[in-house]
Amino acid sequence: MRFSIYLNAQTRGPHEDVGIIETLTRQALEATRAGVQGIVLTEHHFSGYNTYGDNFMYAAHLAALAPTGTRFSLAVAVPPLHNPMRLAERCNLLDILTGGELIVGFAAGGSPLEYAGMGRDPSQRHAQMMHNLEILEAALAKRPDDPPLEWETAFERGTLHTRIMPAAHHRAAPAFARATQSDSGAEWTGRKGWYLFTAREKPQPLTARWRVYEQALRDGGLGEEDVQDRLDWSMVQKQVYVADTDEQADREIRERLVLMAEHQRRSFGMVKDVRDAAHLKSVVGVSPQNPDEFVDHAMLIGHPGSVSEQIREYEAAGVRHMALLFNYGFMPPEVSDRSLRLFLDQVLPAFS
Repeated sequence: MRFSIYLNAQTRGPHEDVGIIETLTRQALEATRAGVQGIVLTEHHFSGYNTYGDNFMYAAHLAALAPTGTRFSLAVAVPPLHNPMRLAERCNLLDILTGGELIVGFAAGGSPLEYAGMGRDPSQRHAQMMHNLEILEAALAKRPDDPPLEWETAFERGTLHTRIMPAAHHRAAPAFARATQSDSGAEWTGRKGWYLFTAREKPQPLTARWRVYEQALRDGGLGEEDVQDRLDWSMVQKQVYVADTDEQADREIRERLVLMAEHQRRSFGMVKDVRDAAHLKSVVGVSPQNPDEFVDHAMLIGHPGSVSEQIREYEAAGVRHMALLFNYGFMPPEVSDRSLRLFLDQVLPAFS
């Protein structure tokens, strides 16, 4: 089992931003120096759900500080929110800055607040994502002497006459992944030969999804070494809270979920006509609006032994890489530090 630390701490206002980013940086470096093998960064804007906003820039900063060989994953970049030419450039430059240790995951996002702030219409976000990915791949594959690439999205158009600069570290483009919650999405991802990112699901459904994905990798023509690499670094994301006892962990984490749910309702309520419960449900399956369901599907909580047992269940399902979120729900640094330290000292050694 491989582990990455997933950085996605929420903020309540500008008075918290600098301290949160400093804490995340310190925790990411502490975790990777202790043996955690990767760092995962996500993309959110304006809503307070993600403090740093620009995961490409933050990953570039951390790549200069983290141990050599640290694997960086973007989970995710949201193609409809980007100019596809600029997105292609950023993917390749970050691949160089991480020494080729990069997987860029893509998903359509879902927050109407974020789409509104970027001047985008979320109603066709899935179709826009797939179309923009086609443009991205065509741009990255273009050679200088190929005919000009004419491209057009729902919001922009242009012509690429030469090539995307720079090239990636080892090849024309870095490794790509798709974040999806469905078996059909897993099959599409496998046939593309991409890595699979998923979250907020229990071990039993993931067993079947991983089988679908592995078969699609083989059906897509990947050799065995590449199949095993994809399985090694595809990932399941979980929020983690480690405490001295199961009872303490459950009590304290539910206090955090109340704060997360209140913040989510306020953020979504700022956008006209998206105040109903359907929009409050997360795009990745479960929401803190239903704390029991969220704990059951999205979290690993308990004393170190309990958390280790829960991880073993995912390992038995075929999962080889987990991205773990320790800092969320407006935790004071000492709270997330304590949980992270218990994990590093008492859980991580069992999987080394």
